[in-house]
Amino acid sequence: TPAATVSNYIQFLERANLIYISEPVNLDGKKVLKAKPKIYIADAAIRNAVLMLDNVLTDPEEMGVMVETSVYKHLAAFYYRSNTRVGYYRKAGGRESEVDVVVEFPQGKILTEVKYRENSAITEKDAIVEISRDEKAGVSASIVVTKRPEDYGILSIKTNVPVMKIPAHAFLYLLGHAEKTGYLRVK
Repeated sequence: TPAATVSNYIQFLERANLIYISEPVNLDGKKVLKAKPKIYIADAAIRNAVLMLDNVLTDPEEMGVMVETSVYKHLAAFYYRSNTRVGYYRKAGGRESEVDVVVEFPQGKILTEVKYRENSAITEKDAIVEISRDEKAGVSASIVVTKRPEDYGILSIKTNVPVMKIPAHAFLYLLGHAEKTGYLRVK
């Protein structure tokens, strides 16, 4: 069947590390029904070539997609050997109720939302805020990855777990540095 063929191709692409598949994660106590996985193309150059995009650096929306992909890819790689599951959360009702990356540990969850744009404002209605308020959600940390270099610090919105803002370049650098040096086991 055509659906089985597409599914096989997707599995082959994932095994070849050409794409990443982010499965939905349950955060609000309701089962994830009919939720579709998000697929990230592992290499931005391949994505841009296939889509025939040539001016991505000047297109804020395309840059946002590439940064979200990069954040997902680096978090998935960082936690690859841990007892974790990396996915995303989408509340019923649309994209504004989404957390881009959720890292699930047995003892808690790390939420990461990518807002790579000039105005990275987070409101009380954003999913990352709602979930960070919920004591039963088991959130250990909440991070908003932004574009502007001056976006550092904790959001002023009151939550059970503080929501930290950090620019994408700093977040990715620190994650790469921690993977290279901070989390190596010395025998």
